[in-house]
Amino acid sequence: MADAAPAASPEVTKSTEDAKKRKRKEKESHVLHQTTFRKPTWSYFHLTIITPGTASQTPSASAAPSDSRNVDALTVSTLLMQPLTAYLGITGSAVPIDILHTQGRNTYVRIPRQDARAFRAGLSNWIGSCDAGSVPGVKEGGRVNVAWRVIAEGGSLGLLRGAGEELFGKDGAAY
Repeated sequence: MADAAPAASPEVTKSTEDAKKRKRKEKESHVLHQTTFRKPTWSYFHLTIITPGTASQTPSASAAPSDSRNVDALTVSTLLMQPLTAYLGITGSAVPIDILHTQGRNTYVRIPRQDARAFRAGLSNWIGSCDAGSVPGVKEGGRVNVAWRVIAEGGSLGLLRGAGEELFGKDGAAY
């Protein structure tokens, strides 16, 4: 009986060695480098201009004016600098803002990631005014009160709306 025990152990070790060899052979691919962008350089915002008549509406309804005009980039730039200057002073006026696209009352902007929190805080409690002719969908003349509503915020433009054709149309035209 003592002779039978040593004969069983080489078979067990052979089967475990074969299993180890099989595992090594299955792993043929080799990843050279893998990374995740943990801190994106930019933050993207989808904003809409609201007026007293559209403040109580849902974001999708207030963003779609009855006429086909778009708010121009110069008006957007002016209306974005005012709340930042009011909230942060001269530091707020130095925040670089890239206006990517405007459509109706909607605006897509890009700002540096480190300024995103201050940007959102500055827009959250600001109410200003501008000419009624500058805001699409406003019929009355003179000046009208306006504010910004943040629809979406993300570290990537695709996270806001998905594919580019949904964002900029089928032709992909942007500023």
